[in-house]
Amino acid sequence: MNRERVSQGIDKAILILLTIQISFVSISIAVSSIAFGIWLGLWIIQIVIDRKIIYDKDLFNETKYINIFILLYIFFEIFSRFFAVYPEGAFANLKRLLLFLIFYVSIIKIIDYKTLSRILFFNICILSIISVIELVQYTLKFGELINQMQFSEIRIDYFNYPLTTAEIKMMSLLSVFPLLFIKDKFILSKQYLLLILIPIFISMLLTQSRNVLLATFVCFLIFGIFANRKFLITFILIIILSSFVLPSGYTDRVKSIVDLNHPSNEARLNMWNVGFEMFKDHPFTGIADSHIKEIYETYRKPESAAEGVHLHNNFIMILATTGIFGFLSFIIMFVLIFIKQIKYFKKESDQTCKMLILGSILVMISFQISGIFEWSFGDHEVMTVFYFLIAVPFVIYKSDIAKISNTLKQF
Repeated sequence: MNRERVSQGIDKAILILLTIQISFVSISIAVSSIAFGIWLGLWIIQIVIDRKIIYDKDLFNETKYINIFILLYIFFEIFSRFFAVYPEGAFANLKRLLLFLIFYVSIIKIIDYKTLSRILFFNICILSIISVIELVQYTLKFGELINQMQFSEIRIDYFNYPLTTAEIKMMSLLSVFPLLFIKDKFILSKQYLLLILIPIFISMLLTQSRNVLLATFVCFLIFGIFANRKFLITFILIIILSSFVLPSGYTDRVKSIVDLNHPSNEARLNMWNVGFEMFKDHPFTGIADSHIKEIYETYRKPESAAEGVHLHNNFIMILATTGIFGFLSFIIMFVLIFIKQIKYFKKESDQTCKMLILGSILVMISFQISGIFEWSFGDHEVMTVFYFLIAVPFVIYKSDIAKISNTLKQF
């Protein structure tokens, strides 16, 4: 009995620390990492005490092939380091592979919808508070900055790098956005949920991160087409109106997404070309994710300090660093997760849960689109939030199975 109470106490502590890790990662990587380290240590202690990992066998049967390809990706990520072009320090950044545990601890430890909804709600509340602070700072500094630089260069970056904070806000926003269009209440009424999301949305836009703008635009279109036609029409009208009323500096930045001659776009195209060259020279082992800048310089002379630090594309980066087998494992594991998300969405009858699953699907889509233009898979902060949010449909599926099982026991 004492062992059971200790185990239950550890479960609660793990969930609290997981919530802290996810919710505070955008303002303090130190706090997030400490929370991660503590809950991971507690989980190991729990496994030692219980002498086993307690998990839902039905759920893990569902995730069997996902697990296989995650393990394969990890294997090829490690394998590439043994053949690294620069062996020194090649294994140093493998610790980011531990972030996969966020996905697993979420689907193992979050046992009901109530706990899941509380963690999601806490995350968006913290992000909203952060966003309000950022917007106040932005407003106070705007008058001075607009006299020093163009509007397109004034970006919200007070707590974190603009691309990082923009992707975290994009994913967190999309994870609960569909709840605004159903009758059922999510913890609090829709109008209050909307008030919480507005600062997140505005501050996300003011990071002026083009990959996030594109990904959000596509996800809003997808939501409108498949879930709410009224929203689609309203969204298109707002886009048209915005093109007339927004500052030219902002609209010019948005238009630059498709401008191949834009300096940033041109640099990305150069990095992608070099990435393919790296892959062709190391097709099976990859160059390993180590000393990328030095290797890049053997192919091309960088024209800016940022060029070649990484390849600004998740897919090309994985292809170049882990080779063809690591790349295929990477693609297949996400395709399999996406297929399960779609499956659970189609099966779910509860409207709130269904919209949360749809939100997770939008998170997956937005991450993959934004990752075409940025090495977000290598961003610790972004992946912390991403792994939790893509676990949401699996938690709901497990919760549904538990409900069915309890109902059958009553008979």
